[in-house]
Amino acid sequence: MTAIAGVIGENVPELEHCCSEILQSLSCYGASSARLLTLTGAAFGCALHEQLPEDAFGRQPVLGGDRFLLVADVRLDNREELGPALGLDGARLASLSDADFLLECWMRWQEACLDRILGDFAFAVWDAREHRLTLVRDPTGQRPLFFAMSGTDVAFASMPAALLGWPRLRAAFNFERLATMLIGAIDLTSATYFSGISRVPPGHLVAIEAGRVSERCYWVPTTEPLRLSDSEFVEAYHEHLDRAVLSRLRRASGGVAVHLSSGYDSSAVAAAATRLSGESKPVAFTAAPRAGFSGPVPRNRIADESRLAAETAKFLGIEHVVVRPDSGILEPLRRHARLYQEPDRNVINMEWWTAIHSAARESGISTLLVAQLGNLTLHAGGLPTLAEWLRQGALLDWWAEARAARRSGRTRWRGILINSFDGFLGPRITGFIDQRFLGVPPDEQSYVRREWLERIRGRSRSSARDLLRGSPAERRLTLIRAQDIGVFRKGALGESGVDERDPTADRRVIEISLRLPPEQLLHRGEWRPLARRALAGRLPRSILDLNERGYQGADWFERISKAEAQALLEEIAGSSAATELLDLQRMRAAIDSWPSAGAADFRRQILYRTRLLAALSTGVFLQEFESSMAGA
Repeated sequence: MTAIAGVIGENVPELEHCCSEILQSLSCYGASSARLLTLTGAAFGCALHEQLPEDAFGRQPVLGGDRFLLVADVRLDNREELGPALGLDGARLASLSDADFLLECWMRWQEACLDRILGDFAFAVWDAREHRLTLVRDPTGQRPLFFAMSGTDVAFASMPAALLGWPRLRAAFNFERLATMLIGAIDLTSATYFSGISRVPPGHLVAIEAGRVSERCYWVPTTEPLRLSDSEFVEAYHEHLDRAVLSRLRRASGGVAVHLSSGYDSSAVAAAATRLSGESKPVAFTAAPRAGFSGPVPRNRIADESRLAAETAKFLGIEHVVVRPDSGILEPLRRHARLYQEPDRNVINMEWWTAIHSAARESGISTLLVAQLGNLTLHAGGLPTLAEWLRQGALLDWWAEARAARRSGRTRWRGILINSFDGFLGPRITGFIDQRFLGVPPDEQSYVRREWLERIRGRSRSSARDLLRGSPAERRLTLIRAQDIGVFRKGALGESGVDERDPTADRRVIEISLRLPPEQLLHRGEWRPLARRALAGRLPRSILDLNERGYQGADWFERISKAEAQALLEEIAGSSAATELLDLQRMRAAIDSWPSAGAADFRRQILYRTRLLAALSTGVFLQEFESSMAGA
């Protein structure tokens, strides 16, 4: 990962100065000295954070003759496959950084190279001949990229707040986007939390020419089911997961770690990484509540996954480190606002995730493998699959699978029916189901001022339901696109220096996962039958047979006091931006009624650990960047 920036315009000295200023504000994300390069009408800059062996050859930004100027935040995973097509022999290939290799691809195929390259990337190309700027991100948005415009002038950067200092920008907060986030709605637009600053959405290409912007989604995978035998599916599972993990083990130095829970996703990645790492075995890190914690947890959830994770680590023969955060949860919010440049949407998870990064850094780890998209890719399945038989009109198959799911003892008829019919219902009915049966708080409990709720409510709910229509595979694809994890990856790098990589976000893994037929995801009451077959012998039976899910941060209420929350709210109340967006009076009333430690009312816990903490985090974010807004 690295920090990139650029400015397009006419005045070359001004371009260089602005680009340098933008890049300077990204210094915590790039370890090396900044380097700038100009080409008729453009100034690009880069501060490299060396992570790959080939980074030693990096000379970014890079020129392609007198026509192309390229800068990239990139890790390419199929260099060896593409080398022959570019006429590169082994020696030449080994001497190219990934950015140089990407430029070779662009000069040969231009936009068509996006159908060929694999990996995590965000890059910009200036075409001096056509006076066109092209901005691109990888399919799942593992690397971030933002841009702003003023007439025909354009500035771009790895992180959004870096653009606030661009003199041409008149920035403000985007309260509608913030309110949409606070009610938990899906947003696939290019909008950011800063008005005037746009993001390049995952899997998209943005072309800017003479002040005109065009955007297209270049990654449109098929969801047509594959027809293979059970053994062929297992072989394909192994091939795709192993290849994805192996490509993410490539690094310049330092050790490798895996985030290990009790679930299939992280356990499968840990197993593959152990087998493929040779002598340098990975270290497994597991987050857990304080030792001896016995507070309440929701039904079918596990508060402390460390025992099961330890079984997996022992089975694999790797070192296991249990991280039990004991610091205050609210204290890091200001640091996170500056590093991640967006509100913490899940404050509880961010706290233990940060603790794992800190422990990994202290252990000499440079690369941390995670599996955040596993439940949407290789390990999707379970009850949402029932909707596929209904969509196909196979009512008898649906009935047989529904009855088998009920007999398995893992669910009730209510869950079966909700998962089966959710995609066919309108927003009013699904909203009622979410609140009545799933404990999802209504919009009014998001602590957003009513005027902003009225402005976004109908649009956000209806659009979310429209986006989530279609087959289960199509719905998963929408959710994958909605993740946009880029600023989280960049912020984690800036905070700990540890590069976070997700094999379950690999393009090839996703593409085969979207083509798995329903019987490979749910069969006669067995959840994820393909994954169970593929992981047999690779993981302990206790993991393969586990029916419960983890409940991370279960001891959160022990590390947030009512007094701390009240003090933070009073600080936030000094921000005019927070006052404009948030219903501070309702927030005060909620804090005054802070739940007692160990309260078993999980609907109330959800309200506090998600909605209220997200509102506090948003207030901190607004307060941190309010002065930047005034100066922009």
